[in-house]
Amino acid sequence: MTPAFPTYPSGLHRRIMLQPGDGWIGGALEDDMHRFHIRLDHAEGRVTRVAAKAVRHPWSACPGATHFIAKELIGELLADVGARDPAQHCTHLYDLAILAAAHADDTAPMRFDMTVADRVEDRTTATLYESGIETLRWQLDGTAIAGTTRDLRRLSQWKRELSPQEAEGATLLRRAVFVSGARAYVAPSLEQTAALNQGRMGVCFNYQLPQAESSTRTPNWHRDFSQSGHQPLEDFDPASAFAAM
Repeated sequence: MTPAFPTYPSGLHRRIMLQPGDGWIGGALEDDMHRFHIRLDHAEGRVTRVAAKAVRHPWSACPGATHFIAKELIGELLADVGARDPAQHCTHLYDLAILAAAHADDTAPMRFDMTVADRVEDRTTATLYESGIETLRWQLDGTAIAGTTRDLRRLSQWKRELSPQEAEGATLLRRAVFVSGARAYVAPSLEQTAALNQGRMGVCFNYQLPQAESSTRTPNWHRDFSQSGHQPLEDFDPASAFAAM
């Protein structure tokens, strides 16, 4: 028999919070494997200052991505933040910067929650909530969306059929789906460098040279929110935290 599509929990819970301020926008992201914060100051449509933090991360080189993204984005047009080479950046910090830039003119905070059930025979259910309201739900068989001809690996092709808000939601949920696979990943020892994982080389800041040669696993980098009774960013006060960055 074909298995049913499992639902969360257990699985990945990823949360993103956006907080606009006077001439700035802050974004925070947390899931099982990552927690990053970023603040973009802006004036006349251009980034004037960047402050970022790597709070929890899987590799020792990840915090270096905060300095790199600041150097790359200061002076950039907000509209062009997403035009950099993503493989040079921390994937999650760069995604957060792109989302923050897109919402730089917002006047109210936003929260995105993404849940992805642990797979059963490669099937899962992925759901996106915006400020507590469900806006998108996919049943997935591999990377194919059940009941459609769409595949997540070809999102760049079919998201042009969507409204900007729908395309944003699809992009956020797809990233959560791909990140959720790390829940089944068996991490190497703390002493093993990223450069020994040849299949990953070049995909993000950590896996670029020279940092990959010395980057090792960070202790206590993994949490399971679906089993802990806690939620991502539950201790985070965005207004005060970003004002202080």
